[in-house]
Amino acid sequence: MDESQRTLSTREIANSPAILRALATLDVVLDMRNPGKVTMSADGKHVAFVVFGRAPGEQKQRKRIWVVEMDGSKEAQPISSGKGDETSPSWSPDGKKLAFVAQLEKEKPQLYIISADGGEPALICTMPNGLSDLAWAPDGSRIAFLSLEGEEPKSDPKVLAPARPHRLWSVRPELQAIPEPITPRDITVIEYCWSPDSRSLALYYSHGPEETDWYRGQIGVVAAQGGIVRQLTTLKLPARAPAWSLDGSQIAFLSGSWSDPGRGAGDIYTVSLETSQVRNLTPGIESNPSWCAWLPDGQHLLFATVKQVTHQIALLDSRDGTITLLEKDFVMQRDMPSLSITPDFRVCATVHSNAHSPSEVWSGAITCVDNLPASIEWQRLTTLNAMAVELLPRVQTERIRYQGVDGQAIYGLFTPPTTQEEALPPLYVDVHGGPSGADCDYWAGFDQVFLAAGYAVFHANYRGSWGQGAAFADAVLGDMGGKDLQDILSGIEYLIQAGKVDGNQVAIGGWSNGGFLSAWAVTQTHRFKAAMMGAGISDWHNMHAQTNIADADILLVGCDPLENPDAYRRCSPLTFAANATTPTLILHGEDDPAVPVAQAYAFYRALRERNVPTECVIYPREGHGLSERDHLRDSTERQLRWFAQFVKA
Repeated sequence: MDESQRTLSTREIANSPAILRALATLDVVLDMRNPGKVTMSADGKHVAFVVFGRAPGEQKQRKRIWVVEMDGSKEAQPISSGKGDETSPSWSPDGKKLAFVAQLEKEKPQLYIISADGGEPALICTMPNGLSDLAWAPDGSRIAFLSLEGEEPKSDPKVLAPARPHRLWSVRPELQAIPEPITPRDITVIEYCWSPDSRSLALYYSHGPEETDWYRGQIGVVAAQGGIVRQLTTLKLPARAPAWSLDGSQIAFLSGSWSDPGRGAGDIYTVSLETSQVRNLTPGIESNPSWCAWLPDGQHLLFATVKQVTHQIALLDSRDGTITLLEKDFVMQRDMPSLSITPDFRVCATVHSNAHSPSEVWSGAITCVDNLPASIEWQRLTTLNAMAVELLPRVQTERIRYQGVDGQAIYGLFTPPTTQEEALPPLYVDVHGGPSGADCDYWAGFDQVFLAAGYAVFHANYRGSWGQGAAFADAVLGDMGGKDLQDILSGIEYLIQAGKVDGNQVAIGGWSNGGFLSAWAVTQTHRFKAAMMGAGISDWHNMHAQTNIADADILLVGCDPLENPDAYRRCSPLTFAANATTPTLILHGEDDPAVPVAQAYAFYRALRERNVPTECVIYPREGHGLSERDHLRDSTERQLRWFAQFVKA
């Protein structure tokens, strides 16, 4: 055999300089600490936030609550000894105490309170099924939380039975307090917020306990002392993030056609408590709001929104829909930007990152004109990842705009490799999940791995993504695998024609909907040299039968599978698997409830029977995505080897 034709062995590929460099980068990424759930005290003196990070030798990330002083007098530090995972920080209205949820080893998560100055946390109450989602009442008299109802189901045998609802409770912030139920047992509370006078709570709730019932929730109110929930809306689409006006007369919320429970960026609506009239305040807005809060005047809202590949902060006049931009380019939490803000709207806090800097906690000093926010001056409060900044090269991400097949403007991100050679680089197309979501110009740790291996990386906010308004996000409904894939392919051709990448060395991969589109792509085109299907859908009909969110596929495919089974077949990669020739790596969590592992088995079998190079790797204990360090390292190393063998060879 001619030496130039010899296939590289697995050992040679694994020990190539590019892969070794990429794996060294991966280790830095896995060691990073990531902030989330930022909560500012009402007096503007403290910011609490959850830090996700791995201790040496541990597989799973721990969750610790840290606090940083706004005046810079103290560096950010953990607020407690951290004997278990800590989540859901909530400040007392006077800023002197912090409530949070802690889960000690082999115990259920319970409610604790600690002084803002630190010390030992005090256990306030215990619930037999644990609790979550704390919120301190504005008058300081109670702390609300959610807790599962009923006994934990047995695992042997596994019996298909209705799930357990999340019930809303409150407790007085004193030792050994007795929790008091707020909502009936048959109501599942998904999200809630206190009224300004602490007498009521606004809810996003459902009458069913299943995960999929999230798609059929409604906005309602309930008295703080407990009682019947008064339904205010008759929504056809899911909602989230309720926010009560300070005069108590109306509730703002977000609503849209969303693919994933608990996640959504859509139009801003209000509902009147007196008349139950629902108004859309942002019809036709060319971005996707993901958070809002009422100003004290009861007429304006501050909101954060996804715009193309970045985030913006703006002021909305609820009377006439006038929007005033405060911040046009400030990336916050991934694709759902939000703020924590003081009641006087003078100071805010959030998580910020960009292509050059990992996620950190930032504060914003808000300048007001005529008692309305007019500008924000930002300041970084934490330095959690100095090591990564020092060790990893500075990347140069380019924001790109190109035309889809029908002339629609599509926005994306292109990053050349950090080890640029004379030849044009191979391209890795990393497809985001959802489709409800967006790739924004934030720090992308796993991109660093592929850049270090010599790949350019391309992210496309294809149809179905946030960033261009509701119509663009809804364009994918009933067209899964249609113009969304064409938008990605158009972006690849744009990069090739611009002379940025080698068109003969292109790979595609992604998780969840990104996994579906990767599997779909290899059955529709031979453009790609290799693919990675992560937790992807291959058979929409079987997906409906096994998933815990069956309403999602009805929404996305656009019909009921029993009434129109052909529609499910038309957009299933399995239907067209005989067309596939692209070497495809399949990765999946064994315990995935959203996209069950049978989706991986089915596509693997189909490719094997057509002699398409394929490998299927199932990760024990993992759900919809990977979390254990060894699994993350294994999956990334496999993907690097797969691409080295079939893309670069």
